[in-house]
Amino acid sequence: MQTVTKPFRLNSFRNRHPEHVAGFEGWRGTSPELGEISVTYPFRTGEEEIRSIVRGEKVPTVLYDTKGLHVAAGLLMPTLNRGTLRVGEDEVTMSRNRLGVTEQSRALHLTHGEDKYRLWAISRLHYALAREPSEGRPGVAIQVEQSGKSTLRAMKSGRLHLAFTIEGLAEPTDIALAAMFSGVDRANLTTGGSIRALFTRGRDQAMEIAWGT
Repeated sequence: MQTVTKPFRLNSFRNRHPEHVAGFEGWRGTSPELGEISVTYPFRTGEEEIRSIVRGEKVPTVLYDTKGLHVAAGLLMPTLNRGTLRVGEDEVTMSRNRLGVTEQSRALHLTHGEDKYRLWAISRLHYALAREPSEGRPGVAIQVEQSGKSTLRAMKSGRLHLAFTIEGLAEPTDIALAAMFSGVDRANLTTGGSIRALFTRGRDQAMEIAWGT
């Protein structure tokens, strides 16, 4: 199994697409050990569906989908609410405590096969993914930090980047999962985002009742 220890960066990009008015944006770059890696969004797979995709030379393809009326409101990337995560054909289970009062207590818990992960916010533009030790395999922690706010001009210019730092021996799936959450709205994992989510959730539920869903 290929392991990754060296830090690397993914740079921002934005492309127009004739079939997608909003175009695509995301991150792409090269890991010294895993080759090219890209994170791309938003793929509109339906009127109320949105997707982000991770691809790479030596990492598994990862898909993250969000479905619901809140998607039709014009989201630019999937959200933690009503999300589905897949590594290849395997679904990754996700759970979190929406009422947690600290970043750690609000962490997103992931299970992929025998591997258990925890994703938490360090700040609005900085997050970490950790895999627990298991069956003689040591754990690993990956931090991902964005260099600035994702404005349209900044993403298109390519001057923004994601910096990946690794503590331990990361495997390709670890890196792919860490990269994926750069293409997911993680605001609900932060203190401010979790407070705003309480009000947004009530609005979305009212919309669904009104639409009879």
